[in-house]
Amino acid sequence: MYAEGYAGCEWRADKIKAARAEFDEHIESQGDWSYANGEDAAYANGLVGSGVGKCSLIFPLIEQLYPGSLPGPAQVTGDCVSHSQKNADLGSLCAEVLAGSPDEQSGLVEGAPDVSPEGIRNGVLASEWPWYWRGYNGAGWQCHIAAKVSTQHGCMIRKRYSPEFDLTKYSSTSAARYGRRPPPDELDRIGRQHLVRTATRVSGMEQIRDFLSNGYAIASCGGESFSRNPDAWGCASRTRSGWSHAMAYLGFIDTPEVRREYGDSLVHVQNSWGNYIQGEPRQVYGTTIKINRGSFFAKWSDVKNRTTIAMSSVAGWPAKQLPDILEGW
Repeated sequence: MYAEGYAGCEWRADKIKAARAEFDEHIESQGDWSYANGEDAAYANGLVGSGVGKCSLIFPLIEQLYPGSLPGPAQVTGDCVSHSQKNADLGSLCAEVLAGSPDEQSGLVEGAPDVSPEGIRNGVLASEWPWYWRGYNGAGWQCHIAAKVSTQHGCMIRKRYSPEFDLTKYSSTSAARYGRRPPPDELDRIGRQHLVRTATRVSGMEQIRDFLSNGYAIASCGGESFSRNPDAWGCASRTRSGWSHAMAYLGFIDTPEVRREYGDSLVHVQNSWGNYIQGEPRQVYGTTIKINRGSFFAKWSDVKNRTTIAMSSVAGWPAKQLPDILEGW
């Protein structure tokens, strides 16, 4: 469907510009320590240069807390933007929990939410929740607005909230429940207990590298397409067909070895099409870590023109017993 020209994310320059302006206005209105511009956020938080020469991987943190949660269910409608947003929110949440860092506003150390085995298989967080707030019933959306939604309406885990509202399992019926009509206030009150504290537009290799190296996962929109047959180290070649598609970034490799091998740094790209990558999972270059199913690495030069937004911490789940931080994190 995407290879034939279906537009799952916004591609028109004027619409993207308007969405970015709406995002900027919202983030700047949050006050101190909220920066719409990634350069401002990086300097204010001491992130500049922090990812140089590193292999920084967020997807193993998700698998450590929720084994088998990636890639999650394959999308069944044109809701790729909400899947990308969900995966970015989940990546930042898991990185925060495993690092044991306190919430940016409350000062409390957050824990991992309890999720049933079926909820884990369906991706831990509900992709439908941000999708419900797009404001219309059709498919396709914008990454800037999805990120704004996560900072306004928060996240919902995959569980049954009431007999009438069950987000445990992703389906076309569940995804179509709201759109032009927003969810009711009683559900919004639950979501707003688990806000993404803020989000930041990131651009350029250095910003994306540094944010990912500090555990801030990224949602991205763009028109690039990639092969289903990655090389021995999971790096997929860019193809000519093009996808108007959103995908999350859950890692960045900037090691000298990778740069010598590929002449470039590598970005880990989490897709929303289930186990669509052909062959057995490959290993991350220079490690024994297996690349999770439904994802691939791309050369930075192949994704450099995409719209990218980094997510901060997710609030609202008190810590219980924190697991050990992943070695080298």
